[in-house]
Amino acid sequence: MEETVSKEHTENTPETNTQPLELCQAQLQEWREKYLRVQADFDNFTRRIEKEKSSWMRVVQATMLKDMLTIVDDVERAFATNMAIELTPELQQWLAGFELIGKSLQKFLLAQGVEEISQMSTFDPRLHEALMQVTSADHASGSIVEVFQKGYLFKDEVLRPAKVSVAQ
Repeated sequence: MEETVSKEHTENTPETNTQPLELCQAQLQEWREKYLRVQADFDNFTRRIEKEKSSWMRVVQATMLKDMLTIVDDVERAFATNMAIELTPELQQWLAGFELIGKSLQKFLLAQGVEEISQMSTFDPRLHEALMQVTSADHASGSIVEVFQKGYLFKDEVLRPAKVSVAQ
C-alpha cells in the first residue's frame, strides 16, 4: 500500500502538473490572439461599411441635387425674360409667388451644401466646360467671355461645371 501512495504522490508533484498548465496557458494565448485579430477585422469591416454608406449617400444626394439644378435654371430663365406686357395686380402677385419659390429653391440648395461656382474670370478646366473659343479684343486669352450655364459645387466638389465661352 505504501507503494501505491508513493506512486500517486509522485504523479501529483508540481513538476508533473506544470505541463497541463503550460498547455492551457499556450492555448489561452492562442485564443486571445485569435480574438484580437477577429476584433480588429470586425472594426475594419465596420469602418469600411460606414465609409461606403457615406459615399453612397453622397452619390445619391449629388444625383438628386444635380437633377434639381435644371428646375432652378428654368426658374431663373423665366425671370430673366424681359416681359413687355403690362402686369395686372393679380399677375404681379402670381409672379411674386414664383419668385419666392425660386428663392426657396436657392435656400434649399445652399442648406444642402450646393453653391454656385464664383470663379468666372479665368478658365479652369476643373470648374468650367468650354463650349467655344471666341476672339475678343476686350478679354485676355484664357478669360471667360460669356457664361451659358451656371456651374455648381456640392460640398467643395464640382456638381456641374459652368458652361462658358473662352477668349482665344
